[in-house]
Amino acid sequence: MEGIKLWQLDGSRAIPLASANRLRSEQMLEEALVENPHLLIEGLTLVGRQTPTDGGPLDLLGVDGDGRLTVFELKRGTLSRDAVAQVIDYASHLDDMDLEELAGHIAAASGAHGIDKIENFEDWYSPLFGELESLKPLRLFLVGLGVDDRTERMVRFLANNSAMDISLLTFHGFDQGGKSLLAKQVEVQPTDNAQRTARRRRRSRQELQEVFNEKLSRCGVPALFHEVKGVFEKDWPRAMKRSNSYGLAFKLQRPTPSGRLSVQFARVDPNQDEVAMVFFPRAIRLCREEFRPRVEEVPYTTWPPNREALPADEDAQPEIQFQLAPETWNDHKASLTELAQAVYEAWEEGRASGP
Repeated sequence: MEGIKLWQLDGSRAIPLASANRLRSEQMLEEALVENPHLLIEGLTLVGRQTPTDGGPLDLLGVDGDGRLTVFELKRGTLSRDAVAQVIDYASHLDDMDLEELAGHIAAASGAHGIDKIENFEDWYSPLFGELESLKPLRLFLVGLGVDDRTERMVRFLANNSAMDISLLTFHGFDQGGKSLLAKQVEVQPTDNAQRTARRRRRSRQELQEVFNEKLSRCGVPALFHEVKGVFEKDWPRAMKRSNSYGLAFKLQRPTPSGRLSVQFARVDPNQDEVAMVFFPRAIRLCREEFRPRVEEVPYTTWPPNREALPADEDAQPEIQFQLAPETWNDHKASLTELAQAVYEAWEEGRASGP
């Protein structure tokens, strides 16, 4: 791949600029990108540098202007096809994590090598971009001081023939009167079709709220829904509320090595002619014995389906979804209210004791 050439115009005379010393270009590239992430893409915020993955530390990790997680593999020299495998390896490791695990991983690895510390990633992310679902699908970038023909061909094939959002950038250094100049060349970027596919897979917080509101009106149980969610609103004062396409989630913070992470403990889902009061395994583990009489007296389902609600192996616990109809709510309201109070009290005790 032929490199970029630059000239300074002096009237009609073109004066070629000398390429900067290769070693100096290599040394200044990564530090310049960390200090000026907009050189990579506009609106980028770096949240990690040398972030650990199963395949090794990835060079730079960022969040773009739309809230998508962005993986950068930097080569101080010419990009080769090994770099393609590396960036896919790093991205696949992060993509395999569920959103809560991913948020905790990013927070734990932040604060090193010139990257600001993020104590709680969801608290940082949500006011800017909404639900954590907007982190995916990931964007992948290969960045170097040049690229060989085979690597460019491979990246172009992936960008044009898959839903993978992968791009290739090269930088070139030049000397001008003792000053260093840096030029960026976009070698490969995703097709419009790939970008449209990525946008279809992401929904903003506002879009999720609209989907949920439509579902609530369609199910015909708004009064019962407000009764059931009122149990958590009254008795879980520290809970964060977030609508998603299923229902209204209630999140509490749990301690992690990097701080505290807000995770889902319960949800209230409107369904046709009924409402589900959902407890997640984290909530069930807090006061397991309190759930035993409730699963005997209140109709429920589990997710995954057809699982034992309270299996002997606590690590295999499914979520429990109590199924409530308008005509049966009053029969179970007191019992389920006591259960919600017990879960919250157990969480408060754990919160007070710290990590």
